[in-house]
Amino acid sequence: MPTWIETVGVTTLWVVAIVRVPQGIRSREQRPLWFALVTIALAMSMHLDPVTAVLAHLVPSAHWVDLTTHLFSIVDAAAVLWFILQAAGRPRPATVVFGTAFAVMTALVLLDMGAPPHARNQIAPSTATPSVPDSYWWIFFAFHLAADTTCGLVCWSQGRRGAPRLLRYGLRLFGTGLLLASLLWILKLAYLHTRSAACASLFSPVTGVEALFLATGAALPVLSRIRTHRQHQKAFRDLAPLWRDLTAAAPDVIFGPGNRLLSAATPLQLRLYRRVIEIRDAMIALRSYVTPAALDLAHQHPASGHSAEAHLTACWLTAALHARQGGRTPQPQAANLAGPGAQDLTEEIHHLLRVAAAYRSPSVQVYKTSLLETAWRENNQHRE
Repeated sequence: MPTWIETVGVTTLWVVAIVRVPQGIRSREQRPLWFALVTIALAMSMHLDPVTAVLAHLVPSAHWVDLTTHLFSIVDAAAVLWFILQAAGRPRPATVVFGTAFAVMTALVLLDMGAPPHARNQIAPSTATPSVPDSYWWIFFAFHLAADTTCGLVCWSQGRRGAPRLLRYGLRLFGTGLLLASLLWILKLAYLHTRSAACASLFSPVTGVEALFLATGAALPVLSRIRTHRQHQKAFRDLAPLWRDLTAAAPDVIFGPGNRLLSAATPLQLRLYRRVIEIRDAMIALRSYVTPAALDLAHQHPASGHSAEAHLTACWLTAALHARQGGRTPQPQAANLAGPGAQDLTEEIHHLLRVAAAYRSPSVQVYKTSLLETAWRENNQHRE
């Protein structure tokens, strides 16, 4: 597998982390995972050639670059573990997680200081090359393996629960990326034992695939929000004709004067919520204009592809608007026209969308024609 996958994966991870900055800052629930994403991207970036080249100018020698990178990766692994446990509702005392990390870092520094003079902190291809002892690597890899495996399993566990579908998939992909990190540490342990070039050649591509899984898993919730935003936009547009007709007949239900600039600055979800409330309030105000005869005619009229409840509501709203425009005096309404109560906003939106679709349908237009014909006949009978 080509090594460029690592650069592509880390770059993609940074792009997703930057895109998620607003959510990571605003949302208390999402903040731990966003911090985990950023710290993982930082740790991976420190192994890329451009970054190590910069570090080589800042740190006295390549040996100290290696040691600094290793120590930072321990802090990073501890931070990711703590962030993910916090996000999953499984908090562990920071003193335990970071205390263990500090103990591991101390052990690495002591082993490095006790080793014979060496130019790099890398696994030497031959035991004859001066380097840190193998115990340095066993401690280093074991800590990472334990932390990443725990994080991956926690993400997979959370991905099985009753969360939205894209969020579940996102957690599973994120967890898979962390488990691929565990595979990387196993490969490095195998290389430590065998010094096999075949193991070493897999380090970079596995890191790249890991980063791509992490980036994809972190991006899916963003896609979910985009999809929800588009659904809200469509619902807002589809409710507009019904809203305009109802609020024109009952203008008192509108929360405030129409201001396009202020409306544009209001979040879409709040505008949609206001539209739903105003439609509902207008329906309550207009139901007293529905006559028993108009309601009987609505019950007799076929639904023609729409649900009976939505069709009936659209019919009596049409009758109420006609009576309101005709100057009819409102009368107490004995019939229950409110319909079944919705359990949440989403259910209410779906119900009103069905009503709005029926309101614009040819079948309701036929009902309106029948209503006008009935009113015309009644007027003629009164004249005679």
